[in-house]
Amino acid sequence: MTKKQGAGINFRAFNSDVAVGVAAMLLGAVCFIAVYGVCVLDPTYDDWLLGRGDLTQHYLGWRFFCESEWTFPIGLTNRLAYPDDSSVIFTDSIPLFAVFFKLLSPILPDTFQYFGWWGLVCFMLQGLFAAKILTALDVKGSRALAGSILFILSPVVIEKMFRHTALGGHWIILAAIYLFVRHRELYGNVRKTSLYFGLIGAYVGSVHLYLLPMCGAFVCGFVLSSLLCSLFCSMLCARRGEKPGRAPVFGIRGKLCMLKYVLPGISYAVCLLACTWLLGGFSTRAEAGSSDLGQFSFNLNGFFNAKGYSRFLSPLNTYYDGQYEGFAYLGLGVLCLFVPSLVYMIRSLYGKHAGKCKKSDGTGVIYGVVYALMCAGLIVLAASPEVTFGDRLLFVLTDSSTLTHYWSIFRSTGRMVWPVCYLIYIGVIVCSDRLFRGRRAATALLVLCAAVQIFDISGKLKSQRNTFAEKKTYESPLQSEVWQQAAENDALEHVVWVSHNIDNNGILHIAKFALDNGLTMNNYYFARGINVNENTKKSLEHPSEDCLYIFRSDETEGIDGYGLNLYEADGYILGTVEALGN
Repeated sequence: MTKKQGAGINFRAFNSDVAVGVAAMLLGAVCFIAVYGVCVLDPTYDDWLLGRGDLTQHYLGWRFFCESEWTFPIGLTNRLAYPDDSSVIFTDSIPLFAVFFKLLSPILPDTFQYFGWWGLVCFMLQGLFAAKILTALDVKGSRALAGSILFILSPVVIEKMFRHTALGGHWIILAAIYLFVRHRELYGNVRKTSLYFGLIGAYVGSVHLYLLPMCGAFVCGFVLSSLLCSLFCSMLCARRGEKPGRAPVFGIRGKLCMLKYVLPGISYAVCLLACTWLLGGFSTRAEAGSSDLGQFSFNLNGFFNAKGYSRFLSPLNTYYDGQYEGFAYLGLGVLCLFVPSLVYMIRSLYGKHAGKCKKSDGTGVIYGVVYALMCAGLIVLAASPEVTFGDRLLFVLTDSSTLTHYWSIFRSTGRMVWPVCYLIYIGVIVCSDRLFRGRRAATALLVLCAAVQIFDISGKLKSQRNTFAEKKTYESPLQSEVWQQAAENDALEHVVWVSHNIDNNGILHIAKFALDNGLTMNNYYFARGINVNENTKKSLEHPSEDCLYIFRSDETEGIDGYGLNLYEADGYILGTVEALGN
């Protein structure tokens, strides 16, 4: 035995796993460029981000944040809800990148965007963690690479990338799954696992808070598995009269020792809350709750409801129009893998070797139960509170107003099903691989299913390429000369959107005008609304010459009573204290 072997490290396997990880990252980069092209990677090209709804919200939120003074907490700006502060968290501008690039802003060009690079990083890390998960489950080499394609081009990623861009960071979910998959090797090292889950909590807090319950499910699963495994180990050793390998759980000292297994969960929560606080998430008047909980839930037909993604499967009916947020189409390639997976499970249960179990410490049952609990919990959370199948309401889980109030913080509950999609991916890939015992047939099957997956959603991939791969020029719909006169008026410093009805697209065009001319906004398209009615009312009661008042043309009741000079421009009424053009 060599010294290296004696140390318990298989360097050949280690190098092979690293090579697979690197190859999966490169595969992710290739897939990204094939779908979205390279234009979006030009940091000075921002036209592709304008006139595109939520994508514009993210970009302009970053620009206003970047051009504001540093404050503490560091994620605040007073340029979008002037004179109040708002957080970059509520513009979904990927705060992690926003703060980093704001630090570099003195050396950056005037026009700068990082959203294309965020997409590239997400695809690469999606490939990396997919390969690491599969490798950890003994799906090795070319099979892991073929399987990672299914993760990289997952319909749920394509649906969110460059739409709700921060939510394209599904690699954070995969990172949490990877830690759970490696529980058996990691849970004894509480210090290391606390660090890892703390990092995931920090990423969640600095990317998008909707990832909180998704990753939190695996934190809870990891902690529960640790407690159950420790209890099982102690009970087994006590029965055998042996000394436990880990701290016994009997007695006060033993119970206190078990508490250490909760530390990864505490680390996750503390780091998440710390990042949210540092970014100003608790320093604004953003409204956390919502009155339409359930309308953006997961429909139980979601795993096979292609909603226009498939060349073969037609869209299915849903109970609510908003259930597009519960989009969870697995893809035809993954659905095909259910067949060999079912064969493998039947063989495992009823085959000639069904009664011959491998040597085990008995913890496999624990992992199976926890795995099932996580899947069930996430599906219930995603489908609730009104559980639906197709266009039918099956039942209502709860009508508690108190529970609904806190639940509505995550009003788009349908998103919570995404981790279940990945657990299904993992399950069918691993079962199919084990059916063929990792032979070349397994590789051929996964490559074939990956090809089927790509062809199935190729229409959507082509649509994405047509949208993003070629450079376009943004033209503002604000073409009236009145806007130019307002831009040339040096006395104006603030835009006051007067209407109570936030026209998201309209206010984004006006925000672009304000950004280009160094003006602040009193209101904006926020992910969570900020009530600015009182400030707007005070501003109208005492009009200021440094404010440009903007009314929707269909909401001008009482406008003559403000004593403003009024101008009609592109469907809006602009008001100023001093006449424009003087």
